[in-house]
Amino acid sequence: MYKQIISVLILLLLPGLAVAEQVKDQPRQVLFKNVNIFDGKNEKLKMGRDVLIEGNLIKHIGKGLKAGNGATVVEGNGRTLMPGLIDMHTHLMFRYGVAIMRSDFDAQAAGAAAMETLQLFMKMGYTTVRDVGGNSLGLARNVAAGRLKGPRIYSSGGAISPISGHNDLAMFSEGPGEDVFTRRGDTHLISGPVEAREATRKLLRGGASQIKIMVGGGVASDFDPLYADTMSEDEIRAIVNAAADFGTYACAHAYTDSSINRVLDAGGRCIEHGFLASEETLLRMKELGAVLSLQPYAAVEIFKEPEKLAGFNAENIRKARKVRDGADNMLQLVAKHKVETFAGADLWQEGVITKTPEDMVLRKRWFKDVEILRQNTSYAAKWLAKSGTKNPYREGSLGVIEEGAYADLLLVEGNPVKDVGILADWQNNIRLIMKDGEFYKNSP
Repeated sequence: MYKQIISVLILLLLPGLAVAEQVKDQPRQVLFKNVNIFDGKNEKLKMGRDVLIEGNLIKHIGKGLKAGNGATVVEGNGRTLMPGLIDMHTHLMFRYGVAIMRSDFDAQAAGAAAMETLQLFMKMGYTTVRDVGGNSLGLARNVAAGRLKGPRIYSSGGAISPISGHNDLAMFSEGPGEDVFTRRGDTHLISGPVEAREATRKLLRGGASQIKIMVGGGVASDFDPLYADTMSEDEIRAIVNAAADFGTYACAHAYTDSSINRVLDAGGRCIEHGFLASEETLLRMKELGAVLSLQPYAAVEIFKEPEKLAGFNAENIRKARKVRDGADNMLQLVAKHKVETFAGADLWQEGVITKTPEDMVLRKRWFKDVEILRQNTSYAAKWLAKSGTKNPYREGSLGVIEEGAYADLLLVEGNPVKDVGILADWQNNIRLIMKDGEFYKNSP
């Protein structure tokens, strides 16, 4: 008798239990009311719209939208809603510079410093970063899994460099590859196409989204003249092809015509820096559909007085002046011919990280405000997506506000399409920061 009563009660309760479980499992909703939208692409804002977030994606965009019970409602009050910013060129594992990271940091401390850097990026409104040199593969993996909190990371892992190239970080008294950075995986030295292909595949096995290669000379490095072509065409081709076999691409550190054209000849289509490129080379890049990754703040402002930079010897100073003096001409040509671009400030060292948004302000010398915004949103996202099956984020789009895109959003005072400089005052003008549908800042 009692068993029959209990059975009936359970049957009566089951529908309620099922409904409760269903409500519990409903995706979390956030509704933005009355916002003016910069969608990452169009110069004209979409005025007075509502945006419904469901889980980590944008569900609907329109007017008069309604949300379910329990939804969080954000009153936009006519502020601008825009995609989270994307920085396409940083080095998370080198926050305190090569000398200090060599002597005072082990891998664990380097990772802790990188996490502090990531929190600074998030506070400035950068919800995604592309790390193009340094062993941030574990950080990227755990941020993607939700175990660590911070911006999305598209990591190259340690950059591939020839011996005596820009990422040969051994001291003069050490042999190539005998340094702590090689042991930590922050650099991979090669000497030939077989080693180049092997290094690429090891990085891809570790989760690299794209591959970074050091093709020409650099400024702060000791063994490579600025105009040297330090990586051979067959080495570049081996890396480009191995990356393509896995559905992704290689991005190349190169300043000069000779280095850039060697990359293009070998099938590469992504150039970092390029400040000494001629008009002819830039036109060739445009014809081939290659992209130029811009870092003008480092070239124009950091190298304004290179003789004052700590640790720079006479040769480093000479190289910095060459890059500084070539940057303005190159950027004028890029703007004139509308070469495809995206941007990353390359401001990864302690003391300058928080100047990252000022790189956008500096670009007003050569580009319209809307172009600058695109360089750090939709243009950047286009190339992040080129990592194909090595892309850790394929549920939605990045760098845009559209239905089905990731809910990586900023709510800002003013109109950045008219003046991108408002984003440089990020403490006051960025009122809300959302990444993956979660609030990182929400100020009234």
